[in-house]
This record gives sequence, structure tokens and C-alpha cells, in this order.
Amino acid sequence: MITERWHSERLDTSLTMHRWGEVGVPVLLFPTAGGDAGEVDRFGLIDAVGPLLADGRVKIYSVDSVAGRAWLNGADPLHAAWLQNRFDAAVHAEVVPAIIADTGPLPIIAAGASIGAFNAV
Repeated sequence: MITERWHSERLDTSLTMHRWGEVGVPVLLFPTAGGDAGEVDRFGLIDAVGPLLADGRVKIYSVDSVAGRAWLNGADPLHAAWLQNRFDAAVHAEVVPAIIADTGPLPIIAAGASIGAFNAV
């Protein structure tokens, strides 16, 4: 696993992205509500896709779910929506370019569970 961290201007906090694999189709996984970039590894998903990683078929990325935490902590819905929009902007302007810089201009598959599925859409 390789970890990248940077200060997200859009979120005004640090953002973490983990990467597994060397080559393959980039797959961006969003964690569940309250999860972080390492959740997919802790819950065994990286082991489950181990053969795909070993064969160079996929390269997995996972990013913190800052927006998921906003929706769960009882925040004002307007603030939660604002933070969701900021998270979306960070994915678009920071996470996707970081993946493209690592893999080249390949199409990125997005996936997740719970609010991670919402973020993937």
C-alpha cells in the first residue's frame, strides 16, 4: 500500500488516499459513512481482489470520506450539503488528477458501499 496525503484547499483539511497495485484499470473506492481511506483494507476487500491486483488487472485507490462524516454527526442539512459539494469538488479537482498522474488518462471505475456508493455515482 502506498499512501498520499495532502492539504485539500476545498475541504480545508488533510485528505488521504491509499493505493494498491502497480498497473491496471484504476478503481476508485469510496468508504462507507464514517469510514476512511483504509477501511477497504481493514474490511478485507483488498485481500478479496488480491488476484486481480497480482495479475495487473486493477489498481485500487481509496480516499477519505469527509462528507460521510458530515451527514452522520447531526449537522445542519445545509452545512452537510455544502460539505458534500466541497468533497465532490475535491474529488474532481484533486483526487481524479492524482489518479490520472499515476495511471495516465485511463477511464476510472468508481465504486463504494453505503454513502460510498452515493459518492461513486
